[in-house]
Amino acid sequence: MDLKQIRYFVTVVEEGSINTAARKLHMTQPPVSKQMQLLEAELGCTLFLRGSRPLELTPEGKVLYERGVSLLAMAQGTAQAVAECRKVGTLRLGLVSSVSEMAAKRWIAPFSRRHPGISFELYEANTYQLLEQLRTRAFDLALVRTPFASRGLSCYVLPPKPMLAVWRPGSFPLSASQPFLHLEQLAEVPLVLYRRWEHLVEEAFSRVGLRPTVLVRDESARTCLALAEAGMGVAIEPDSMGEPARGAGLQACPIDAPVLHSSIALVSGEGGCDTAAGRAFWDFFRQEADA
Repeated sequence: MDLKQIRYFVTVVEEGSINTAARKLHMTQPPVSKQMQLLEAELGCTLFLRGSRPLELTPEGKVLYERGVSLLAMAQGTAQAVAECRKVGTLRLGLVSSVSEMAAKRWIAPFSRRHPGISFELYEANTYQLLEQLRTRAFDLALVRTPFASRGLSCYVLPPKPMLAVWRPGSFPLSASQPFLHLEQLAEVPLVLYRRWEHLVEEAFSRVGLRPTVLVRDESARTCLALAEAGMGVAIEPDSMGEPARGAGLQACPIDAPVLHSSIALVSGEGGCDTAAGRAFWDFFRQEADA
């Protein structure tokens, strides 16, 4: 089994048939079919359900497809890393939604001004998806939020900040003029939760003998902010969403709860980043954080 066979197999799966895959690969159908037969013979299993229309994978085929996509991404990243030992090129950076706006203003744009020869490929997903892809070297670095399991990763973590309550002015009997909001105040209003923080919010309320009223759960911090702007509820957001919230005319106030804190972390694969662009961004991020 080699990368060429894996690329043929992934193309067959994504195109839905050997014929269309062959055209995309600029090949005829027989050699692609032969490679699939050799792959099955080597692995000792059937990868496709014969005669199915559209093409369907066996359980073994599904496993090979998932691993194959990661292997091809890793191979591409490795080739780029080797090339970038000779010259600075492209920074491949993962971002979570709650960090993207701050990252654009505070780190990405200033870094670009300092290194005008570097281009960017940005990937947005949740923390767990980004870390899984980072472990396969699908990209160079990721800006994510704690908490997460850091085993097998290199991390530079900024100091923790309390999470914010965010709401549309006049929608709820809350005031942003005080230093902190208390959970007793938030227990009286409907909440909009970025789903990743749900267990932390429930733990925080449980510690003071209260239960939150959760109206909406969502995967995106930006969507939660939009729902707060629409007046649906009070969004619980990480500190980095404070600037976009206030820019949208919303009120934002830190929450007084020991477990409702989070940190931004820049993460690479174990042993550090292996591209010149990634190492340059890592150094820049640390310099800015320590300034």
